[in-house]
Amino acid sequence: MSFDLKIQAQTNHIQLIDLDNGTLIEIHCKGALMNRWIVNNDSQPLELILGNEGQANFELNGFRSGKMSPFSCRIDAGKYEWAEQIYQFKKFYLGEHAMHGLVYDADFSIRSTELHAHFAQVTVSFDYQGTDPGFPFPFEIMVQWTLYPDNLIGLKTTIINHSNKQIPLMDGWHPYFTLGGQVNDYTLEFQSNGKLAMREDLIPTGEILKDTKFNTQHLIGDTHLDDCFLLDPIQNKIILSYLEMSIIVQPKHNYPYLQIYTPDDRKSIAIENLSGAPNCFNNKMGLQQLEPHGVIYFETSYQFKAASPL
Repeated sequence: MSFDLKIQAQTNHIQLIDLDNGTLIEIHCKGALMNRWIVNNDSQPLELILGNEGQANFELNGFRSGKMSPFSCRIDAGKYEWAEQIYQFKKFYLGEHAMHGLVYDADFSIRSTELHAHFAQVTVSFDYQGTDPGFPFPFEIMVQWTLYPDNLIGLKTTIINHSNKQIPLMDGWHPYFTLGGQVNDYTLEFQSNGKLAMREDLIPTGEILKDTKFNTQHLIGDTHLDDCFLLDPIQNKIILSYLEMSIIVQPKHNYPYLQIYTPDDRKSIAIENLSGAPNCFNNKMGLQQLEPHGVIYFETSYQFKAASPL
């Protein structure tokens, strides 16, 4: 086994490469995101991520691949109450709701790299200084990307509360996966313990609906998805398949919720690991409460298989 790691100094892009099979992932310090994932399929390169097309277009590109912290998805009217005080986010709104956190376009710095016979790894970090009035609590966020053999990617996020107060917290990712073709022809499978009922503006009502259509391999077809599910805590693997190829998303720690989104162009599908429900700063569904100077981590993995894993 042999791996390589390349840092492009001018762009702050890091490439992790499996020299045995040609798999490559490219990590951007801007947002700590994975913007490329290339594998060899029948000796042909296949791009599995629909990434950002520029450094300044996160919102315009639908937050592709974005790290969502300290909250994910929507906060109702950008407002919440914490420790008997009302806070109002400023950064970005879609309609009347705050969206996708505060660090998706932050300038992370390279904290460490490691090159080993069995993996290549980079850790990037960002010190949030409490600059948004909606979240005046400083914290450090570290994102670790690891490329293993067999087209397996490990992803671990660690957050350290640098404030002297307990803080609310939610974490998530927003990768757009593609296997070629149209998502109408993809199948999706995961074990769900229910789907969150939503208002028309995609704020959860608090009701949990029974929805088992993806408990077995199910053709997406022309269904539009922008839904949040509760994953089964034991059987929590998500399998996206097309033409005997599969992407397997395997939450490891602190990601019990799953958001699925199909963009209108039907060229990709967002499979989003979430630690809590949308608007959890208000509805408390999955909300983490991090003690002063406390540490918490979140972990998931992505793997490409050239044939159905079933």
